[in-house]
Amino acid sequence: MKKTLQIVLATAFFAGCASTSVSSNSTSDIQGKFMQNQLLKIEKIVVNGKTFDPRNAEETPNISFDKDKFYGYAGCNRFFGSYKNNGNTLKIEGDRAASTQMLCHPLDVMDFENSFLSNFNGTFKISNENGKLILNNGKMKIFFK
Repeated sequence: MKKTLQIVLATAFFAGCASTSVSSNSTSDIQGKFMQNQLLKIEKIVVNGKTFDPRNAEETPNISFDKDKFYGYAGCNRFFGSYKNNGNTLKIEGDRAASTQMLCHPLDVMDFENSFLSNFNGTFKISNENGKLILNNGKMKIFFK
């Protein structure tokens, strides 16, 4: 059942992003609908020009947005917090996301997680590049699968 739901959601996303002539209002509608109540898997992040790839994490890092709350997995620890969505932007409330505090191995998983959690704050611009959702706050870009 869970696998069927994931396939349906992925199909809906790709069908919505298939058109190359989408107006800016339609793009924000698609982004808002895509983000709500869905598990978004993080492909990579870029922080100040340096790319961090979570390939050695036991589980793919992810995030879900539900109403005004978010929660996810950063490669080793779980994180959560609140946000506001204003169409083309997403504002993380507070200084940063709260998280569990377990030590992780290998070291590159901790590097990814620390870079992600320490920069997951402020206002992110929501964009759609080549059919992929991207969040960008000027310091960090989050690329989703």
